[in-house]
Amino acid sequence: MNKSFEVDKYFYPVDLISIWIDDFSEISTISFSNNLLTIEWNNEDEINNIFNEFINYITWLINE
Repeated sequence: MNKSFEVDKYFYPVDLISIWIDDFSEISTISFSNNLLTIEWNNEDEINNIFNEFINYITWLINE
């Protein structure tokens, strides 16, 4: 199952998105293209949790 989320590159820089994708690559298949972050997982609720972790992690990276 795949789910895509629109991500504004103004708020979430592409270089930080790339770091997150690399750091989470062992957990799920994740891609980012045309402002869409696509997460592949077998459960939609877990995909939403992974996306929430994305937001938390990117926010942490921005504040570093």
